[in-house]
Amino acid sequence: MRKLNEKIAIVTGGASGLGKAVAEKFAESGAKVAILDINIELGRKVADEINKRGGNAIAVECDVTNEKNVDKAFAAVLKKFKRIDIAHINAGIIDKCRFINETSFEDWRKVISVNLDGVFLTAKNTIKQMLEQGGGTIVFTGSNWAYVCDPGFTSYAASKGGVVSFARALALDHAKDNIRINLVCPGNMYTPLLENQLSLEKNPEKVLKSMGQISKAEEVANLVLFLASDDSSAMKGSAVIIDQGETLGYGPGLSVKKN
Repeated sequence: MRKLNEKIAIVTGGASGLGKAVAEKFAESGAKVAILDINIELGRKVADEINKRGGNAIAVECDVTNEKNVDKAFAAVLKKFKRIDIAHINAGIIDKCRFINETSFEDWRKVISVNLDGVFLTAKNTIKQMLEQGGGTIVFTGSNWAYVCDPGFTSYAASKGGVVSFARALALDHAKDNIRINLVCPGNMYTPLLENQLSLEKNPEKVLKSMGQISKAEEVANLVLFLASDDSSAMKGSAVIIDQGETLGYGPGLSVKKN
């Protein structure tokens, strides 16, 4: 039995990384999926791959920092599918390591604009539709860096801390409206975002090794699927850390096997 049979799902930042893994997981579980991403060419490629495997997916261009563009993207989804049962609000970026004396306001705003303003705009459109149709489920992508973080990433930590608080407040506001809201808070994952961060390091292999065990995007996508499905019906406002044990220390991901 497919958990999301005939549900309509949107995934922001769905063209790569965790978003791509979630879009594929949702489609495999029976959902019709709209992939919202600023990289429309890559989004179309992911949608085409899903459709070739027998799924039902479309790609819609969406700059989550632009209100009119977000409104237009949601209008396109609703024109095609008529409703939104599930939203994975996931689009996000991270800046290179900078301490605050090295961080310009432009640097700060770039991260906050995508990670917080973008979350607000996509959540607002999602909630509006779910109120009209009588309910739905939202899963946000937070981060374990809402709780702990490496030095030099104040903008990212602030933005993800904001996402966690924002989502939990929304969960309280709209539980009475049959809208169930939770978060995943991943640690390090093998995604293009991590690859880009490593490319900025002088010794990428050394940094990668220091991270310990790193999650696959598909592993985190399994948790998103659980939170999006009726299997998690008792969960509201939960921020679930999934980080290979990074936050236990705080330190590198913990392997369950000896090297």
